[in-house]
Amino acid sequence: MVDVFRVADLLVSNAVKTHADEVDLIAYYGSYAKGTATNRSDLDIFYTPAEGKDPSVARTFLVEGILFDFWPIRWERLEAWATGRNGAWTRFTGVVHYAKVLHARSQEHTGRFDGLKKQILSLLEPEARVPMVRRALEEFKSALAHLGNLRLAIAGGDLADVRHAGWMVILAVGECLALANQTLLDQGNRSFLDQLLLLPVRPAELQQLIVSISTSADPTRVVAAAESLVLSTRSILRQFQVSLPSQQTVGARFREAYPEINAGLGKVLSACEREQPLAASLAAWFSQFDLSLMLSELRNGSGQPQFNLYSEFATYYREIGLPELMRFTGGDLTELAKQVRLFDERIRQWLIEHSVNLREFATLEDFERSL
Repeated sequence: MVDVFRVADLLVSNAVKTHADEVDLIAYYGSYAKGTATNRSDLDIFYTPAEGKDPSVARTFLVEGILFDFWPIRWERLEAWATGRNGAWTRFTGVVHYAKVLHARSQEHTGRFDGLKKQILSLLEPEARVPMVRRALEEFKSALAHLGNLRLAIAGGDLADVRHAGWMVILAVGECLALANQTLLDQGNRSFLDQLLLLPVRPAELQQLIVSISTSADPTRVVAAAESLVLSTRSILRQFQVSLPSQQTVGARFREAYPEINAGLGKVLSACEREQPLAASLAAWFSQFDLSLMLSELRNGSGQPQFNLYSEFATYYREIGLPELMRFTGGDLTELAKQVRLFDERIRQWLIEHSVNLREFATLEDFERSL
């Protein structure tokens, strides 16, 4: 059996000999870095070029049937992966987290890489729970997009399209669940699925659903399993969301808000006066939506427009008793205008009750004095 680290030594020595000042870091990751390698495991190695350099030392080859990847990853990409954003958490963050350094051009470069590892560890701490749950909510749109592609694939009748879209649904769901659980997974091998099934909070029938999506030849069964997986994942994410702590006080969130609220309501009234139902509907929707979102930030699990249904972040709005402007956009605009005036009256009263300055001045002289 080939000594994989002897091969690694040859790669490192050659890179240092031919491009010493152009390579900041060389490291390996994957099963060997985690101590889970078998006799057939590949050795994955990357090097980080110095800023502005592009050394030509990349290699991909086989030795005695074992694959060796030696490829470049620039600092900016490593730094992006360390944040776990944009789908990187289960795909690439582990590359940085588990990597072991074989060569560093200086102590500064070692320290820079160690800093990225510490950044990842900080995302696993209890203090990072809120931003990690929010990232999970943001990522959920990917699961919905891939579910849509799966439906398109089934309509097209190509089983390869179906299988591809199905796996994309699984991976997107895995990203959401791993972020919400603050658990780092590894994508691209069996351990990813094994770890997914061990997450503390996961859909009850996760394994069965994955098996159906990835192996069934019945398109109806595949899409049913995918829909169930996405919906059960959404239910879990919603539970995480409503458990989040409140983010702001009324005074802090609405300190400068009323002038903008008033201006938005004015646009609704203007559209009503001009008898423009489409413009009135748009302005009414935005005013109600925007204020509902602001109010939701005062309660647990503030709304995420790309994740939540409107009713899920409108709870506080409705408790206050503000008019539902969107319910009056399909009929007589006279009634909508009436509701807008009532809206303004009630939001003014609520803000005053919470000691929020409305920031309105009767005259220019009053404004001058305030300055």
